[in-house]
Amino acid sequence: MSLKTKWLSACLLAGSVALIPAARADDCDCGKTRFWHKCFDKCASIPRNAQPAPRGFYVNRFINDQAAKAESDDFVLYKHMWYRGGTELGPLGRYQLDLISSRLNSVPFPVVLETSKNDTLDEQRREVIVTLLAMRGHRDPSRVIVGFPIAEGLFGDQAPRIYNGLIGLFGNRFGNFGNFGNFGGLGGFGGFGGFGGFGGFGGGFGY
Repeated sequence: MSLKTKWLSACLLAGSVALIPAARADDCDCGKTRFWHKCFDKCASIPRNAQPAPRGFYVNRFINDQAAKAESDDFVLYKHMWYRGGTELGPLGRYQLDLISSRLNSVPFPVVLETSKNDTLDEQRREVIVTLLAMRGHRDPSRVIVGFPIAEGLFGDQAPRIYNGLIGLFGNRFGNFGNFGNFGGLGGFGGFGGFGGFGGFGGGFGY
């Protein structure tokens, strides 16, 4: 393509762009914008005098939704809470039921029995829980349902890693401070050389 042809193509393109009318609002009603030959209302879905949501409204709503899902798991009776897979609650199941009973009147969550995929066994377990809750003053059987919990299970290789993390976080939380013995290395920071002495705490607090 010659230089003359390139210049001609550029001029034609510039002229065609100039023919497109820019968006303007001078001859449209308030709140509307003209594009080409029509007026568009930019605020058609916004009620008059509407105010934007305060800062953090949607983020906090997301956090609250996640917290509510986590809290609903407190009202689940899992399969391992039944003694030998039967219709009698084991020690953990009885403890969980006591926790559920103490809070049931203050929450909207149902009491969920994790299904055993055996309809007969599930119904027998449900009758047991309905009866035990009635003895504790909760006489609405519709609050007790059988289903799959929202919380997902774990694969076998995930469980040890998570369990070890819980031990390090709670069961031996002060022992982890033994790692602060490495802060003795701060002695290399010139004027902060005195902080090297904190390395001694690694042996004192570690287990």
